[in-house]
Amino acid sequence: MVEMGRRARATDQAEVAASGKPMWSRECREEFVPDEIGVLLACTKMAASIKYGTACRAADLPVAGQAWRAGQIDARKVTVIGEQVASLDPVTAQEVAADAVDYAAGQGGRPGGGRTASQLREWLRRKVIAANPDAAEERRRRALADRRVVITPGDDGTCELWALLPGVQGRQIQQTLTELANGMGADDARSMDQRRADTLVDLLLGRTEPPAVNVRVIVSADTLTGRAAEPGWVPGVGPVTATEVGELIGRDDAGLGPQVTFRRLLADPATGILTDVAEKRYRPSAALDRAVRARDVTCRFPGCRRSADSPGTDLDHTTPWPAGPTAAANLAVLCRRHHRLKHTAGWKARLDASGLMTWTTPTGRHFHTHPWTYTDPDPPPDG
Repeated sequence: MVEMGRRARATDQAEVAASGKPMWSRECREEFVPDEIGVLLACTKMAASIKYGTACRAADLPVAGQAWRAGQIDARKVTVIGEQVASLDPVTAQEVAADAVDYAAGQGGRPGGGRTASQLREWLRRKVIAANPDAAEERRRRALADRRVVITPGDDGTCELWALLPGVQGRQIQQTLTELANGMGADDARSMDQRRADTLVDLLLGRTEPPAVNVRVIVSADTLTGRAAEPGWVPGVGPVTATEVGELIGRDDAGLGPQVTFRRLLADPATGILTDVAEKRYRPSAALDRAVRARDVTCRFPGCRRSADSPGTDLDHTTPWPAGPTAAANLAVLCRRHHRLKHTAGWKARLDASGLMTWTTPTGRHFHTHPWTYTDPDPPPDG
């Protein structure tokens, strides 16, 4: 399949160079190649198109194709790499793809260091912004120009409300709806989705006031002082360009309204990890809770993508209190399922001072998770 993609690519090189389009874009593919693959493999045209697209990406990014053939990454990760680097120039795309393979497979391909496709996508989003900040900012501005709201009539007295909005404002809306919905009390028989829907109507029609919400903007000290243009991070949104960081923290409300409180957190430029805080009590303070959730971003079980800010996540003392302190160095975010798993016989978890968390399974295998790396240095070692 990869060889077929390579041959098709060779046919299109002159056209690609003239058009300036990504080599794997739909316009540059031979129109009926997926049909032929579908016949050969006895699969649908859609399935054939997906296979062909993956093969083209593997052919255009040799390092990804080689890693795929070697079993270091799977087809889904090849697709993710190709999609994310498509906006970069060919030379930079190859360099970022090579870094992405190392990150996806774990440095040196050692077992236990691999990342999921979702983790790879999030890492690459930051890497692509950092590779060309000016181009990333231009893409952001073009995307914002398409913002809109669409209402589509539905059946049985319903409609669909769809909006394309700036990411930070969208996150603000989500937090506002969730906070109001959570404040309706345990006796409210409506589901969380129903509460959010009703709250949205009340807000838009002026029947309720929006609560104060907190927007965290994580930025390295180097970016804040202008010495670098590394992307910042807004939990629940993802990486944001240095220009957007400046807009968010340099204006009174950044277009978000008076109900928003900005909380700027600085990350160490060398490690990308937030500073440790300790307290002499069992339950973490609100400040420590925020700091640990900002450090971890997701549940710390390997491969779990449950957001640290979502309901149903806990701060767990890795070494139980009072033997272990209430400190960032002994606290980690766990979703309820993996919190229960940690206390199941045979499972063990250890958190060291750097934030590296080591999980040991009942069969004795070891897996590692790291604090979220906001400033995106080289992939962290697997320990």
